[in-house]
Amino acid sequence: MRESYLLALCLTLGGALAAISLLFVRRERALRRRLTRDELTGLLSQQELHRRARAWLGKPQGAARQGAFFLISFEHYAQISAMLRAGEDQALLVLVADRLSLITRTLGGMAARTGTDAFTVCVPEVDEQGAAQVSAKLLEDLSAPYDLGGRPLIAVFRIGAALYPEHGRSVEELQRCVQVALVPLKERGGPGWNLFDFRLLARQRDQQGLENDLRLALTTPAMEQFELYYQPVCDSGTGVVQGCEALLRWHHPELGSVSPAVTIELAERSGLIVPLGAWILERACSQAALWPSAWRVHVNLSVKQMNEDGLVQLVTDVLASTRLAPRKLVLEITESIFILHYERHVKILNTLRDKGIGVALDDFGCGYSSLNHLRHLPIDWVKIDRSFISALESDAGSREVVSALFGLCQAMHLPVVAEGVETEGQREILKSLGCRVMQGFLLGRPAPASEIQALASAVS
Repeated sequence: MRESYLLALCLTLGGALAAISLLFVRRERALRRRLTRDELTGLLSQQELHRRARAWLGKPQGAARQGAFFLISFEHYAQISAMLRAGEDQALLVLVADRLSLITRTLGGMAARTGTDAFTVCVPEVDEQGAAQVSAKLLEDLSAPYDLGGRPLIAVFRIGAALYPEHGRSVEELQRCVQVALVPLKERGGPGWNLFDFRLLARQRDQQGLENDLRLALTTPAMEQFELYYQPVCDSGTGVVQGCEALLRWHHPELGSVSPAVTIELAERSGLIVPLGAWILERACSQAALWPSAWRVHVNLSVKQMNEDGLVQLVTDVLASTRLAPRKLVLEITESIFILHYERHVKILNTLRDKGIGVALDDFGCGYSSLNHLRHLPIDWVKIDRSFISALESDAGSREVVSALFGLCQAMHLPVVAEGVETEGQREILKSLGCRVMQGFLLGRPAPASEIQALASAVS
């Protein structure tokens, strides 16, 4: 009896130990999965991808020693997520991950989620031509519509690619290269892919240095490296100046005059356009307060400035401190400010217009929905983009487009400014279309404030 009892006890204890052992094994597997896999998508974690990639890069010299890294950026994911229903944003990421898994399995590679809206793919035995094919395949498959509860959704992706060993011999070097490869795509906008080039790295370093110099220039109390030039906006028939557009110039202590396009793009990308824009507004209004009463000053506003909560108060305070009449200020915006936060930006512009400040839509004709939105935008002026004006004399199609744009604006009683007028032929064509106000080298080149003040004094 005692032996039977002991045997039963042992069997019971053995079963319990086996159950405990199985439980530990399952927990260990679950823990390992959490450490090696992304919990939402099931793709590899960034740490696991790097571990496996290092093992691949560490293969003996006789083994395959070629391959590529791809960084996939899901553009505007935050904005898309905000417009989706609860849970759909995560479902969308899972759908993206499923497509990535299918592609990488086919290619013999591996994929990981390496950020909220970023994925990294590693594919061995791929040369430059193969990297181009893989990038195109990834872009094509990921850009196909996604089905979210019966509703199709188009997503935009950008892909940066780098080759081993040409561009880097370590995971860290390759990771940096694919990030640098994405920079031109972000600047250009829209979907696409780009292969790393060492010239991109040199350019990136130059831009980082220039950004640091811009930050330092903004910290100087007198802002002595910056200056405003002004380009006249004139009556097309008489040439009489009706106002001037303020244009920034940066005089770098070592590089000399930095291209205005480079300066503004750098300020926009870094967010420095907010303090720089505030300085431009104050300086322009201060100098314009000395101009003839009929002259207006045009000042450009960026999307980042429009996103600032204190914009209306800033403009109000500047007008008060400089004693510039609100009717003499025209704020120039582009249609891009209405892509996001449409209602908020419309409210801000209506508040400014209620104070007597003018609003002009700059670069009209370039926005993808300009014609659809024009009737509803809170604007007082429309500026036809210079790209249309430059081809007026040589391209009948451009003349037809400009004629249609003028007709549209005239039907809605919106005054038009033609930008970039450089020849008498362009001016005559524009006058025949009914254009009353122009801006460009033919009528006046950008000039320092002192020259504009001398011109203002002569007509006062």
